[in-house]
This record gives sequence, structure tokens and C-alpha cells, in this order.
Amino acid sequence: MLPRITINVAMSLNGKISSESGRYTISDPDDMERVFLLRKSVDAVLIGANTVIVDDPVLRYSRCRIILDGEFKLSDKYKIFDGGVKTYIVSRKNKHIKNAQTVTVNDTGIKGIMEKLYSFGIKSVLVEGGMQVINEFLDSNLFDQFFVYVNPGLILSGKSLFPAVDKKLEYTVEECGRGILLSIKSIYI
Repeated sequence: MLPRITINVAMSLNGKISSESGRYTISDPDDMERVFLLRKSVDAVLIGANTVIVDDPVLRYSRCRIILDGEFKLSDKYKIFDGGVKTYIVSRKNKHIKNAQTVTVNDTGIKGIMEKLYSFGIKSVLVEGGMQVINEFLDSNLFDQFFVYVNPGLILSGKSLFPAVDKKLEYTVEECGRGILLSIKSIYI
């Protein structure tokens, strides 16, 4: 069995989800309020190790945090290991970080990881990224909901949500603060 998977990301009008130098605030206050409600509605929030390294997030309002770190690049210096919320690190390597539980896997394929998390009682997951993690879910067609907040600003150089592959999207649009919110129904490559 797989958990219910929701992907959420914010991007600039020209499709960038971060600047070349890393952390860049794209969401406006209305979108952040929506994200906090999403976090409260799921069992766990999932990000990749690169997001931890670049953004050093806390993931406020999450009930459980999951970090994909196949090669175990992380150390306990990041805010996410504050001990306030149950935190899992999914990795090929069996190392330990204070205030986190390591889930050792042989195969870092996203479907197998989701099945393992479901066996831990995690029935719903919010995927917040970054680009590599989000695209693993998209490439595996593993999502039940996918939200993209589009800020009307531009980021001239940075990471694109959909790098180098043409994907056709079926979506609905609604206003959200200063931007728009795409609710993506299907993706075709």
C-alpha cells in the first residue's frame, strides 16, 4: 500500500523554483498560510537532503518529517533535527543523527520508500521538494494531488521545476494572494 501523496511547490512565472544561489522566497503570505494548512492535514512532510542543506528548514506545522538522503550527506547541525517533531532519514547508509530515526533501504526507488513509510503508519505525505525529489515522484507518476503556486515575479537564473523534458499538464487555476495556484490533474510526457 502507498500513502496518499500530495506534491506542493512554488515557482516563479518563468518556472524557477529556486535561484542559482539557493534559497529564495517565492510564496507570498497567502500561499504560506495554504502550505501550513496542507502540512497540518497530512501525517508527514517529505523533502530531500539538498533542501535541508540549502534552505535549513524547520517545516513548521508538520507532524512528522521525512528526509531522503541516499548517501547520508547530512549532519546534526541543521534546524530540522531540533527534536521537536519525529524525523526520519531514508538512506542506503545506516548512520545516526541525534533526534532522527534512520530508515535504511537497499533500493532508493520512490515507490519502495513510500511502501515502507506506509508500513510505519504514515498514510499521507506532503512532498515539498526540491526539484530532484519532486521529479522522482512525477517520473514515477506517484501523486494524488499536485499544487504549484506561481508567483508573478521572475528568477533570471535558477533551477526549473521541469528541467529539459517537455511535459504537458492538465490543470485548473485559481487566484492565491498575488499569484495563482495550479491544481495539476495529470502530466503527460
